[in-house]
Amino acid sequence: MLGSFGSGKSELALNMSIAAAKHGPCTLVDLDMINPYFRVSERGDVLTPAGVELIMPPYALEKIEILSLSARVYSAFTPGEGSVFFDIGGDHVGSVALGQYKPHFDRIPKENLHVLFIVNPMRPTAADLESAYATLEKIRFVTRLDVTGIVNNANLAGETDVSHLVEGYGLVKSLSQETGIPVWGTSGTRSVLDGFDSYAKAHGLDPAYIGVYQPIEVLMHRSWDKFLNEGL
Repeated sequence: MLGSFGSGKSELALNMSIAAAKHGPCTLVDLDMINPYFRVSERGDVLTPAGVELIMPPYALEKIEILSLSARVYSAFTPGEGSVFFDIGGDHVGSVALGQYKPHFDRIPKENLHVLFIVNPMRPTAADLESAYATLEKIRFVTRLDVTGIVNNANLAGETDVSHLVEGYGLVKSLSQETGIPVWGTSGTRSVLDGFDSYAKAHGLDPAYIGVYQPIEVLMHRSWDKFLNEGL
């Protein structure tokens, strides 16, 4: 999962790994070296019961942050059955950590490797075609990986409605046409996706720029009340 800050990479990584674990072994690698206060490792409480193996940076969640990666990351490239998801830090700065594993990614059959660029036009670094394209190019440069799919994950957290996904549709369509990268899917809560699907059919939106629907449950939500009571 690659994208700008606030694009929803972590939320998608959590939801997709939990869904994949229902069908076989699944590993989620937390490779976020940029934002230690908002990472998938926080949700071990839902990942472990779901059967997802979590690989996270040393000392993560122990109020100690050391910019180092676990040697266990290499085990994610061991041939075998199952799925592996990587949650990467935001923008090209956070994506640098992924570049060192390129030789290992190169050994994965192309049909088994999906590199998804998550787009949320509600964030400044993907607010328009120029910004989204610039972010994508910077990420591709530092990771040295070919992005295989674009995901419309337009959202404003709890304020998200159908209009946001419609705006996202327009952006990912333009980005796909500009880059030649196909739109892999459209993500959101079930109710918003249902509303968008009705809108798409009524207004003749091109399914090629919608892709598969990826429903999510909000697992990384931070509320103001929770912050006041429990802190970060």
